[in-house]
Amino acid sequence: MQVVTLLLLAAVLCVPLAQRLGLGAIPGYLLAGMLIGPSGLSLVTDVPAILSASEWGVVMMLFLIGLELAPARLWGMRREVFGVGTLQMLACGLLLGWVFGVGLRQLAGMTWVGAVLCGLSLALSSTAVALRLLEERGLLRTPLGRSALGVLLFQDMAAIPMLVAAGLLGAGGQSEPSAGAALLAVVVVAAGFRLRLLDWAANSRLHEMFTAAALLVVLGTAQLFDYAGLSAGLGGFLVGVLLADSRYRDELERNIEPFKGLLLGLFFLAVGMSVNLREALVYWPYVLLGVLALLLIKGVVLYGIARLVGLPHYHRLMYALVLAQGGEFSFAIFAEAMDNHIVTGAERDLLSIVVALSMGVAPLILKLAERLPPRYGGIRGMPVLPAGFDRPVHTDASRQE
Repeated sequence: MQVVTLLLLAAVLCVPLAQRLGLGAIPGYLLAGMLIGPSGLSLVTDVPAILSASEWGVVMMLFLIGLELAPARLWGMRREVFGVGTLQMLACGLLLGWVFGVGLRQLAGMTWVGAVLCGLSLALSSTAVALRLLEERGLLRTPLGRSALGVLLFQDMAAIPMLVAAGLLGAGGQSEPSAGAALLAVVVVAAGFRLRLLDWAANSRLHEMFTAAALLVVLGTAQLFDYAGLSAGLGGFLVGVLLADSRYRDELERNIEPFKGLLLGLFFLAVGMSVNLREALVYWPYVLLGVLALLLIKGVVLYGIARLVGLPHYHRLMYALVLAQGGEFSFAIFAEAMDNHIVTGAERDLLSIVVALSMGVAPLILKLAERLPPRYGGIRGMPVLPAGFDRPVHTDASRQE
């Protein structure tokens, strides 16, 4: 109870302050986490447990996105998922794998296997950060949001073989997904759907029972996929797609939304707490170089992809910045690599700092980019704001008023 109170207090103090400064909610959560975490005031120390619990927020977010995508519409996104997603992973993965492979090999004496694996994992983006940034700007239903979602879904699938590789390439890895468990997960989900579990709960006419059933559907499916060695987030997304045509879709969305918001906030708090500020200060040149290299390489590649898929010029820079940061799956891959003696604990910590800082810096850079004039990729001074923006972002007109 004391830990919960501390987390709520830190969030309530820091997030509104960050909002007032125009930084957005995500940097506020990260700052609160760093403040109360082991590298700050050490008020909360069990970061892995909090991070593990908070990842259900990402699952719920993907479930709600799945509710918006009926199976026919998901099939219509195959170009974004398998076309654009594959292109992004190959281009960013090869470049980052080579750059960080050489760098980590020379600076840290890491093995080629560990260096390339860690470089490839940096091609993954944070689903939580990217979708939150798009949601804040009302861009999820635009071509930008559609393409970004396709890339993120493909990354969720691509993270699975990376986790497998981290387990099999190391000493005594045990991370290979079980085909039998995966099949069982699919059978259980299909059986629950056929048995109309939600109808059973709705017939009780108790709101709390329907809420419990909704949580059971989301968390139970995600847990089954996780047990099978697959992505829990992917499980949440697929069951959302399965229920997209259900008559309970709106009620499911209303019941899950509050839990999603709280757990996503907890996720960003946990990421902030996982930043080792002492190591970041000691090795700050390498950390700074790593963050810059990560954002620059991914940003350039993603900007090129945005042009290739035909996004308007005022969305290309935003698309690149929304997806440029490292992802939450990288933490899991680094941990698995360390458990299997592919990387050391110090190497894992430094890489985790680079990913966490990129997640914190990306929203700030996006805020600055929005202030640029249209010829440089921003939206400042545009007489008519682009589709998806529901509020002005420092236009010249608003300044004159």
